Amino acid sequence: DWYQGTADAVYQNIDIIRDELPKYVMILSGDHIYRMDYGNMLAKHVESGAKMTVSCMRVPCAEAAGAFGVMAIDENNSITSFTEKPEVPAPLADDPENCLASMGNYIFDTEFLFEQLEKDSQT
Repeated sequence: DWYQGTADAVYQNIDIIRDELPKYVMILSGDHIYRMDYGNMLAKHVESGAKMTVSCMRVPCAEAAGAFGVMAIDENNSITSFTEKPEVPAPLADDPENCLASMGNYIFDTEFLFEQLEKDSQT
């Protein structure tokens, strides 16, 4: 069967990850070109102790509307909400003209990724 999105693509190939059993798994969008040091992202992920890290950037709300997944974060940079391509993105508390848009790059602790994929496959 063809993949039904990113999570399904990873889930359908979970055996490859299980065979290698890395401590962390990085998932990247395949339809973007980046100039990004993923080593820095991984180091921040490990340092933070988070189970998942999402790369994101400030984007004007008008530009993000209907185009990007948008998240809200708390004072600890933990994601408190995520909305996929909202027509009216929630602005940042300290920057009302901009919102926080997902870049589609993720780092997971492997066991947490497995748990989330299992949950997602049952919905």
